[in-house]
Amino acid sequence: MWRPRCPLRRSAGVGGQDSGVEGCFTDSQLPTPDSRLTDIPLSFFDLETTGLDLREGHRVCEIALLRVRGGMVEDYLGTTVRPGRKLDPQAAAVNGFDDEELAAAAPFYAAAGRVAALARGAVLIAHNLPFDMAFLNAELAHIDQPSLIGPTLDTLTLARRLLRRQFYSLAALASDLKLTAPTHRALADVLSLRDLFTYLQAAMSERGIETLGDAMRLERGLLPGAPEPDAPPLIARALAEGRPLSIRYRSRSSPESITRTIRPIYLTSETNGTYLRAYCELRQDVRAFAINKIEEAELR
Repeated sequence: MWRPRCPLRRSAGVGGQDSGVEGCFTDSQLPTPDSRLTDIPLSFFDLETTGLDLREGHRVCEIALLRVRGGMVEDYLGTTVRPGRKLDPQAAAVNGFDDEELAAAAPFYAAAGRVAALARGAVLIAHNLPFDMAFLNAELAHIDQPSLIGPTLDTLTLARRLLRRQFYSLAALASDLKLTAPTHRALADVLSLRDLFTYLQAAMSERGIETLGDAMRLERGLLPGAPEPDAPPLIARALAEGRPLSIRYRSRSSPESITRTIRPIYLTSETNGTYLRAYCELRQDVRAFAINKIEEAELR
């Protein structure tokens, strides 16, 4: 069982007791690619939601963050959130919440300042990060706050790069690796997530991966010293300028080319070629697009 290496307490220098939001969602001292993972703050986070699909209006109903630096816990938060809508029955069966319990919770706004403080200047880490990040940023948008900025790491992607397993869910990995078991409650899952990252960090260290930049490159399939994958000029420009693209794409799921508007994130190097990881506006999710299947592209 995981045990904190220092008392779990709210440090005024990190989270404090202020739940105010204004001015919280800016970062002036973000970690750099050369920062060693052992020297910088890491903010592990997990959400429970009323359902799986943002397009159906599902919301966050529980949030937990654990801020760690050099193996020591700096601060943490675990709280239920009033979602303002009913739970999907399947979600309720997984997380154990009921609508009456959540209706008595405070709204997300009440915790937003603490969320921002725990995330400020840290690397945000989650398991299947695009899902949690999309829901978290949607909650921020509901209260007219900008999305969280800064570097991120996804333990699901890292585990797939580093480990040979049949299943890669947090529960399956925790069971295989004898880590703290997740329970589909946010704080317990964050503790399991922290254990998993500690294991993955040791595996990265064995491969000479010690810095944030090298860990982020590993997510993209690049080992230290490996060259960056080549990108067609228009895609390289979209990545450099942070601009969306309209693409025509040959998908395995459709005999005809499909049109999508995407927001490029980064290129990955896989055994079968180069892929573009991008946010798909239609699916409202991060998807991987094979470069050699993009037939046309236009900057938006």
